[in-house]
Amino acid sequence: MNLYESLQSYCASGIYPMHMPGHKRNQALQMENPYRWDVTEVEGTDDLHHPQGIIRELLDEIRRIYGTEQSWLLVNGSTCGVLAAVSACVRRGDTILMGRNCHRSVYHAVDLLDLDPVYLYPETDEETGISLGIRREQVDEALESHPEAACVVVTSPTYEGVVSEIEGIASCTRKKNIPLIVDEAHGAHLARGHQFWQDIPESAVRQGADLVVQSLHKTLPALTQTAVLHRCSDRVDPEQVMRYLDIYQTSSPSYVLMAGAAQCMEWIERDGGEGFLKLKENCRTFCRQAEEWNCLALWEHDGKDPTKLVIQSGGLTGSRLSGILRDKYQIQLELEAAGYVLAMTSVCDTREGWRRLSAALAEIDRDLWQSGKKAPGNKTGMAVFPAGKKRKGLYEAVHGPWRSVSLADSLGQISAEYAFIYPPGVPFLVPGEEITQEVLQWIRQAQEAGLNLMGLQDDTGKRIRICKM
Repeated sequence: MNLYESLQSYCASGIYPMHMPGHKRNQALQMENPYRWDVTEVEGTDDLHHPQGIIRELLDEIRRIYGTEQSWLLVNGSTCGVLAAVSACVRRGDTILMGRNCHRSVYHAVDLLDLDPVYLYPETDEETGISLGIRREQVDEALESHPEAACVVVTSPTYEGVVSEIEGIASCTRKKNIPLIVDEAHGAHLARGHQFWQDIPESAVRQGADLVVQSLHKTLPALTQTAVLHRCSDRVDPEQVMRYLDIYQTSSPSYVLMAGAAQCMEWIERDGGEGFLKLKENCRTFCRQAEEWNCLALWEHDGKDPTKLVIQSGGLTGSRLSGILRDKYQIQLELEAAGYVLAMTSVCDTREGWRRLSAALAEIDRDLWQSGKKAPGNKTGMAVFPAGKKRKGLYEAVHGPWRSVSLADSLGQISAEYAFIYPPGVPFLVPGEEITQEVLQWIRQAQEAGLNLMGLQDDTGKRIRICKM
């Protein structure tokens, strides 16, 4: 069975997607045979890298819908937007302030440009260990200590939907006249959703950020890999942004993906209001039903995006709860952590999908209660971060000489590679950092919990690359 046949089989299996992409394979969304749309830059189709016709009209529509100075369509996902945004704001070797919980694409920018990162450590929720937002005071203090910083990069919302104090942070960066880049990959729906449901946080686009990257495909009805990069002020040179987009974005952009983004914009204009109101109704109904749980619990936080359902797994591990939902109830979740799971909802979820999830969780909760498994789940080892001691620059650690040792022999050594759980792809160990007892404990806990540990070149997770001294 080849990949195409496997996908046909998977989609026919009846598994409901409580994960991205945001279109949720909803059959109400239609596109003709994609082969008919798969063209190239010929007369009448325009050129994404030099838009003057129909693609220019699409970019102008995106700019109008989001209220930005300028918007660029991305077909290499938010990753290429993050790389272009950082590259446009720095020179090689510059200092940047960045959230320690940034996506690995930001770390890749640090590597490529040999930047000197100063980390902003988010606070953590004591009960779950979930990473919270970056506060204005943190950024203000860091800028005072590092006046040479070229820009600030934060992720908001996080995978779990937690937003940072973007408006306050933006006031700090404006005072220093440096750009604020917000990786809002999980927030393409915020700007329009906030208009119809005030519990959905406001977008960074409207809170003073200078460059904002959003993944259309994560939370809106768009195809995977489609995203947008917004310029929201004159603090960043647009020619620099376009220069780096030419570097990081494919020279053969998919017209199928671009057509899907165009349909997404049309949906926002035509059906967005009704879609968000239905999402609001379904989410509130689900939350009322979740109040009846005895063992499982919904995790919430002030300002959190309510469309991200973070479900504490009671006496189960997150992996076990996710497995039960998948194997017994045919519901696939987005993320599993040590003590919770994440169900991603969107405007394209059906009422039946919501009903299935609610009924399944109610039954699982009842079984847990009757079996006496009432204890809370394990605190996650995924979202919090050890304040690792940086002993080498990231670029030097990645590209310098290295050797492989067993994990048992790596304590106190300098890592030459990453370690992270995917999703979300946020490294808890970065090249150039000292391997501490806490890091080794995290690796063991991730392995014991059955989480998807990545970054280590050794797939068995028994060895790690360290820098040669």
